[in-house]
Amino acid sequence: MYCRSCQYELVGLDSRVCPECGHAFDPTDPKTYWKRRRRPQAILGVGLALLIGGAALLGFWAARLTNYWHSRHAAFLAVFGVGLFAGVACAVIAGWNRSWLGRTALLPVGILCVWLGLFLGSDYYFQVWQTMPNPPNEAFADTAPIGAFLLGWLPASIVVAVVFALSYLVFALQRQHDWPGTPSS
Repeated sequence: MYCRSCQYELVGLDSRVCPECGHAFDPTDPKTYWKRRRRPQAILGVGLALLIGGAALLGFWAARLTNYWHSRHAAFLAVFGVGLFAGVACAVIAGWNRSWLGRTALLPVGILCVWLGLFLGSDYYFQVWQTMPNPPNEAFADTAPIGAFLLGWLPASIVVAVVFALSYLVFALQRQHDWPGTPSS
C-alpha cells in the first residue's frame, strides 16, 4: 500500500494517517491508497524537461523559417511565444512534479527556454527590420539582442518562478483536499 498523496509506503503502520503528509487512508478500502507506486517522478521530470527543451529548439527553428512579410513584431512574437510557452509548460509541470530532481531539471530548462525566446526573438526582430525596404539607421543598432542575451535571464527567471509557485500551490491544495468520489493523485 502506498499513500495516494505522497506515495509513502503504508504497510505495517498502526495509524490510518500517512506519517509523511497526513493523508488519511483505510487499509480495507483500496480506493484510499495506491496498490503500487506511481510513475517515478524524477525520471518523468527529467524526461519531460528534455522533451520540452528539444521541442522548443525545433519551435525556434520553425519560427525563424517563416516569412513574416516585414512584420518585425510578428517575427519577435512568434519566436518569443515558443520560448514562453515552453517555459510556462516546464514551470507548471515542475509544480505538479513531486521530485526535487524532476524540478531541478524542469525549472532551468524553463528559464533557458524563456531566455532563448527573448534573445532569439529580439535578434530576429532586428534581422526582419533590416530586410525591410529602406530601413532606418536604428535597424542596425542591434543593442536589444545584446541586452536580451546578457540580462534576459532575469525576466525569464521571474516568469518561471511565479508560474511555478502558483502551480505548486494549486497542485498542493488539490493533493490535500479529498474530493468526494474521486481519487486524489
